[in-house]
Amino acid sequence: MFEAIQTIRQNCRRCFTCVRDCPVKAVKIVDGQASVVSDRCIACGNCTMVCSQNAKTYASGLERTEEILGANKPAAALLAPSFPAEFPDLEPERIAGALKYAGFRYVVEVAAGADLVSEAYREFLASHRAGPWIASSCPAVIEYVRKYQPGLTERLIPVVSPMIATALAVRAAYPGEMNCVFIGPCIAKKLEARDHSCPTVIDEVITFKEMKALLSQKNIAVLQAEPRPFDPPMAGMGRAFPLSGGLLKSARLEGDLLDPTVVTISGQQEVTDVLGAAARGEIEPFLIDPLMCQGCHDGPGMSKRGDRHNRKDFVRTYVNDRRRHPAATGREGSEPLVEPPHSRYNLNREFIPDDHRLQEPTEQEIRAILARTNKFLPGDELNCKACGYDTCRTKAVAVHHGLAEEAMCLPFMIDQAERVCNELQIPWQEIRQVHRHLINTEKLASMGQLAAGVAHELNNPLGTILLYTNLLQRKITDRTDLSHDLNLLVEEAKRCKKIVGGLLDFARQNRVRMEPVNVGELLRHILATSFQASRLEEKGVVLLCEDQTPDAAADIDRDQMTQVLVNLVKNAVEAMEGTGGQVRVKAEELADNGRVHISVADQGCGIPVEDRERVFQPFFTTKSIGKGVGLGLPICYGIVKMHRGSIWFDSIVGSGTTFHIELPKTQAMAGRSMFS
Repeated sequence: MFEAIQTIRQNCRRCFTCVRDCPVKAVKIVDGQASVVSDRCIACGNCTMVCSQNAKTYASGLERTEEILGANKPAAALLAPSFPAEFPDLEPERIAGALKYAGFRYVVEVAAGADLVSEAYREFLASHRAGPWIASSCPAVIEYVRKYQPGLTERLIPVVSPMIATALAVRAAYPGEMNCVFIGPCIAKKLEARDHSCPTVIDEVITFKEMKALLSQKNIAVLQAEPRPFDPPMAGMGRAFPLSGGLLKSARLEGDLLDPTVVTISGQQEVTDVLGAAARGEIEPFLIDPLMCQGCHDGPGMSKRGDRHNRKDFVRTYVNDRRRHPAATGREGSEPLVEPPHSRYNLNREFIPDDHRLQEPTEQEIRAILARTNKFLPGDELNCKACGYDTCRTKAVAVHHGLAEEAMCLPFMIDQAERVCNELQIPWQEIRQVHRHLINTEKLASMGQLAAGVAHELNNPLGTILLYTNLLQRKITDRTDLSHDLNLLVEEAKRCKKIVGGLLDFARQNRVRMEPVNVGELLRHILATSFQASRLEEKGVVLLCEDQTPDAAADIDRDQMTQVLVNLVKNAVEAMEGTGGQVRVKAEELADNGRVHISVADQGCGIPVEDRERVFQPFFTTKSIGKGVGLGLPICYGIVKMHRGSIWFDSIVGSGTTFHIELPKTQAMAGRSMFS
């Protein structure tokens, strides 16, 4: 089945706006993702306009139109009468010129077909006085009646739309093979063009937005296009068709404003309300003239320049201008169409009901669905509409038919989340922290596998590069002009090997060998052997050690924990480069939970807020090229996690950063290798 409306799944965000604004609830929710059910959809396009995430789009007609323009057969552009609202600053003939330059041989106003349809309406209504009759020019209204008010299908006036009428007239006026492309504001026209109950005279439908894209692809600036006249058949009052009540004007069916026998309606709410009342027999007008949009100048395929009232004025101004200057159009706009007469064409159309109304489940089934979201009594039904449905009952019906999910009920989900948090006694912030750790752990695991493979593949060629570079340095000692280049090559190769070494460390972090280690002694040993006091003094950095664990021993891998602490202290020193300050390394025993706490605090620049989520992300670094590759902290994170510990940080921009590590004093597998 042709999908007029399509979903971009990665953009869909559980907001249910499309459900809320769909007049027929043709949206199905599965795992929180909203998709349009094609056989229920009426292609009104409302969902494409209300979705703030641009998750809804319509089927493109550009590709087929490009093929048509590249074919040997002549092509005609059928321009919908709402085009003045899309191009208010351009003279109409310049638009025709741009389309002809794009490859269309003929450009015809669909208002000419609207004139044909208006005359057919006059004749039909003159001989069929027993209403109500429903105007059948809006394809979205037709789909709505067929699918959701099937009892009114026989009341649709059996006349084709202006689009079909124009295509019939064009094919009659220009004999031979012809391709016709309709250009307008309506997505439902894409369905109508493919409807087998219509004459097969439209080869493709594109919206005004797509027309602009087509001209842009061909580098055609409409403003600079040479004005060209529209081609026959010429239009008259059919140009008023986009306006609410425009059909009555063009067909000369206008009555008194207070006349209840003629009802003009527009907009999905008014259309569904009035047609629903007509189906129930609550109103019995002679003629209902409905437009699913607030006039065709408000269709989903328009760029929507200015507000609705302005767009209506642009159409109205164009109609009046052409009436005042009939020489420009070929005939007086207020006169009925004489040549070619509509009787030359078969404008009849049959409408077949296609009932898609949902069957009401039993009261017992509805109550069972409501009970699963804690709605046991009528007073529990909040009818908040957050799920997109007007009432909890209508949402329960949708759940019964597989169109909605119970989890769409926002009050219920909030209650459930609060209950779970209360039972677990875990605040939201801690849950967020656990979620972040899980994501980081998954990233590290996958990166570790990748790192091992990359490091293995790079080590051998890097060794070869270093070997032959050293040989070249020995052989061409007399070439001082090459010495700098070779030294640079050696330095960069060594830097690559250092990166590879980091990758290997990263890949090996899932192997730890536990042994009892005095944490205080380890700290003092690291600070004494790994950092030279003289170099720190040159940078204005003072390294302080506060050991409050004189006898505390913990089961750790000495080498890997040394790597962690050296990395953290080194980062702290580099954070104060140019400013100086103190680096405080502190160890203390937490007697209440049998853990050891280690902290490394600096007085540096701090970590910007926007970077804090990425601190433990592999290959993220704020250091300049050559000073870091972004593997230090991810390696630290992985090692601490393999010790069944925790690592986190506090940071104040401009004041400094403190990294915290908590480790259990006793590991379950002390003295043996641990794999994870």
